[in-house]
Amino acid sequence: MIPRGLKGYWNSARCAPDEKYGCVCMGDHGRFIPLSNAAHIEAFVAYQMEPDWSVVDHERQEISSLKHDQINHEVTVVRPRWFRLGHLHARRFEARFVKNNKPMVIDHIIALHEGVEYELILLTSLERYRKDKIQFDRLVGSWRLTPRV
Repeated sequence: MIPRGLKGYWNSARCAPDEKYGCVCMGDHGRFIPLSNAAHIEAFVAYQMEPDWSVVDHERQEISSLKHDQINHEVTVVRPRWFRLGHLHARRFEARFVKNNKPMVIDHIIALHEGVEYELILLTSLERYRKDKIQFDRLVGSWRLTPRV
């Protein structure tokens, strides 16, 4: 659930009309929740593209991408750990880095369930992290799997 007072925006491409299938949609969906001009929360879900990967493999890939993004400097993973997202076993890591000469923090949760990957991500400045983490923790605490329709 999006915390009270915040607004979530659809972060996936719109479905496109298709003559053969009627409609074609992306395989990933989620919400982008702005906290400020330079801080946001992402809630993301997609079919697991690497079915043989564990949640630790996905975590390693995310950390590697963060470290290899040329815009990020001095990337340090602070707290990689096991975590419960609802009833799912998940991985959660915090990383600190410098982006455009500004100290930043990413708090990233990854869970897998029946071929689906779930991610909750907070990206904010080091200065705002304590405040923004309160909103992020509210979202994380309200997260639940819902039946497919």
